[in-house]
Amino acid sequence: MNKKIMLLLITIVMLSCTFLFPIDKTPAQVPDVGEATQSTPAGFTVARLHPEDGDLQVMLANEAQKALALGQIPVVEFDATWCPPCIAIDAALESRNELMLEAYAGTYLIKLDVDEWGWDNGGFQDFGFDAIPVYFKLDSQGRQTGEVIDGGAWGEDIPENIAPVMGEFFHRE
Repeated sequence: MNKKIMLLLITIVMLSCTFLFPIDKTPAQVPDVGEATQSTPAGFTVARLHPEDGDLQVMLANEAQKALALGQIPVVEFDATWCPPCIAIDAALESRNELMLEAYAGTYLIKLDVDEWGWDNGGFQDFGFDAIPVYFKLDSQGRQTGEVIDGGAWGEDIPENIAPVMGEFFHRE
């Protein structure tokens, strides 16, 4: 009888542990296009802005403030769904590539799709650029700091080439 009670108690305790301390088996993912702001377990945040959400400068100022509140560096990325380097970067981040996660750590990435926002192959509003992806660091008011980098900075679109260049850009004082 004691063995049955002991077995029952052990089973109850184990089940209780499962409910009290669940194991999350879902992989962490970088937000997909169209998702709202989301902080990732990797230590960076991604926000996708859309024209119908409001005035861009107001949204950039708001996102810059969110970034600073999280202790992250606000950066605007202009990209497109058809852009090979953009696709390679997103794939590397989604697959949790260690080099890329380390490079992007501490950043607050504000993504703008050039097709959605109306890129004219010479830039967009106050942002001048000739190629995508292109990244602009922002100040606390959501304005450009003058620091910019584009996809031509790393050669072949592989994490081993992209991560060191982006890490240097994101973390340079």
